[in-house]
Amino acid sequence: MRKYSFSLCLLSFTVICNLATQGQIKYPDARKEPFDTVIFNQKISDEYYWMSRKQNEAEMLAYSKKQGELTRQVLDSVPGTEWLQNQLGEVFDELEPEIWALKPAGGYLYYNRDIPQKGTTLCRRKTADAEEEQLLSRVKINGQSYSIRKKAFAYNKPLLALMLTQNGEKNPQIRIYDLDKKEFLKDSIAPVMFNDSRGVSMNWSPDDAMLFYTQAPPTTITAEKYYQGKIKQHIIGELQSQDKTIFGYGASKAITLTPQETPYIYSFKHSPYLVARIRSGKGDNYAFAVHYTQLNGTQTPWKKLKDYINLGDAFDANDKFLYAATTGNPRYRIVKIDMSTGATPEDFLPEQENVIAGTDDQYNKAIIAGKNVLYVLMRKIGDMQILKVDLKTREKTFLPVKSKSTFKQLALMNENDLLFCQSSAVQSELFGYYDFKTNLVQHFPFANKVLNKSDELNTEVLYVPSRDGKLIPLSVVYSKNTDLKNNNAWLIEAYGNSGASHDVSFDPYMYPWIKSGGVYAYAHVRGGGELGEDWYKDGQFPQKINSVNDIVDIAAWLSKNNFSSGSKIMLMGASAGSFLVGNAINQRPDLFAGGIFIAGLPDMVLYTGAAGAREEKSIGPKDTEKGFASNYELSALYHIPEQKALSAMLVIHGATDYILDIQPAARYVAKYQASQKGSRPALFLVNWEGGHTTMDPNEPVYILKFALWQTGHPDFQLKK
Repeated sequence: MRKYSFSLCLLSFTVICNLATQGQIKYPDARKEPFDTVIFNQKISDEYYWMSRKQNEAEMLAYSKKQGELTRQVLDSVPGTEWLQNQLGEVFDELEPEIWALKPAGGYLYYNRDIPQKGTTLCRRKTADAEEEQLLSRVKINGQSYSIRKKAFAYNKPLLALMLTQNGEKNPQIRIYDLDKKEFLKDSIAPVMFNDSRGVSMNWSPDDAMLFYTQAPPTTITAEKYYQGKIKQHIIGELQSQDKTIFGYGASKAITLTPQETPYIYSFKHSPYLVARIRSGKGDNYAFAVHYTQLNGTQTPWKKLKDYINLGDAFDANDKFLYAATTGNPRYRIVKIDMSTGATPEDFLPEQENVIAGTDDQYNKAIIAGKNVLYVLMRKIGDMQILKVDLKTREKTFLPVKSKSTFKQLALMNENDLLFCQSSAVQSELFGYYDFKTNLVQHFPFANKVLNKSDELNTEVLYVPSRDGKLIPLSVVYSKNTDLKNNNAWLIEAYGNSGASHDVSFDPYMYPWIKSGGVYAYAHVRGGGELGEDWYKDGQFPQKINSVNDIVDIAAWLSKNNFSSGSKIMLMGASAGSFLVGNAINQRPDLFAGGIFIAGLPDMVLYTGAAGAREEKSIGPKDTEKGFASNYELSALYHIPEQKALSAMLVIHGATDYILDIQPAARYVAKYQASQKGSRPALFLVNWEGGHTTMDPNEPVYILKFALWQTGHPDFQLKK
């Protein structure tokens, strides 16, 4: 993480310096081939559509390879590499003593930490003051090396299920590791299914005798890589060929799923029930439940949970009851569902003053059920709280934890205690736990190292007016030496899609940017879930363009009020966040120095891969005139301004991305380069072993160099 390797060619250095300074970078040629079609009376033209055809794949990949080589040459030639490496090295050295991913399981505390000569290592302790036991570092099986994508600990047995991949996101599979014997079992499950960027949905049975996982039919068609999914039941010690399908697409005549509905599987520490939730590309998410002793292959008697709109992972169970965040109030509510009957939910916790974190950040559970208590994460931007609710009396109290913090990685310890991770924009992760009996918050002696930058950094939340009068929260982090209203360089990041929420934590990769005088900001635009259901709905179809407009209005407000200016604002977005980057810059290229477009989709109209169908609820169905119009409006590739000086653009894409082909990004780059009438560059950084979320080791430095270069920092300019 702290080591970077660059090889510079002196000839390339000289040539690139001269050309880049003059705005005359010689890009690889991309041939043009006329292509026109009409959909719902809208003419669609793209001279680079040939790249999407299978017979032209080799040519498209060769073009992308040349673009990637050029991008590395250009960015390697930008000065400042050593300074950035040193800054990142220093901050990661300070973080090195810390542990992360702390999780209680089977009477142990498991966590990761960096160990010299070993790298990231899974460790455990029997108690907080016990000796550390080192378990697993690099994964190598039968001479093959793997990366760990996801972990699932058994409830009581010393077993760990690992989703493994190779060379990015290739060859996804599950292996099971015996934590006591420190060896892998013979069980081997492949291929498995990417439910989302976290990896496969997998969970243990309450008795640890079985592992449930999702699998899609073997296919080379991108659109089907994680559709038509089935939930499988694997008995530990048996061959995968014996695994039974218990739920999913085509599994049962009684339960009909569409190909674009993705099943997830859940089990619980204090409940014998399993939950299968369905993420729908078009309609509301919903769920089924069954007692695990009733499993009977495709004849399993799943009960649909009536009148329950699922909000992702925001639920937990105690006995036969599911406690789940759901819709029905602007700041959400929690219902209690009897899984034995699936009957209409009962209101358990009504809408609160702050937003119930029912739409989590995709990686952290917002609701934890103990034996006697329910813990609920409450969201207020920049100031989260944890609410404790007695399961019998429903009495509510807040945990006595420090405010102005972000809380994540909530997990149950013992029967009623709560483990949590606390951080902020100026302080790294600190793990603690709430002792239910004593009503005290404790910290672990072995995990008390924390990097506190509050003496160097400031953080605050600005509220920026949009064109329609809404106030857009903007979480801001900057140096104490920086005057915020002094025309500074800003790097704004945003996502604003599918109700996902983001709470700002200390980001070591942004530290050099801030130390160089830049301001980092996260824009909580409409479409995210930070401000509740209305905020989310106001930024999805048919109002998805509001997410884009919010970003444009933020940039305009910053320029108008001397916080920054059009030559100093960078915009960054990944995955669905790329909608904001491409479309905001198309709308007002004068307001942005550049964009960083990561693992994105610039064509929602003609691209037929899985991502397009997955986003129909957010951006609209392609098979209706109104939905198609929304897809077209949000497809940045078709709206690049002609005959204008455009913002700089750095497009980053992983060639093994499980959900997005490389070709839409390649087409976008070719058209953007051809449309540019100004002097700013458009570069394509391809990570040939990268996926949707996995980074090239050089990528953080490249992003920072590009942003500092394009916002005019004097130490990062190419020499004439």
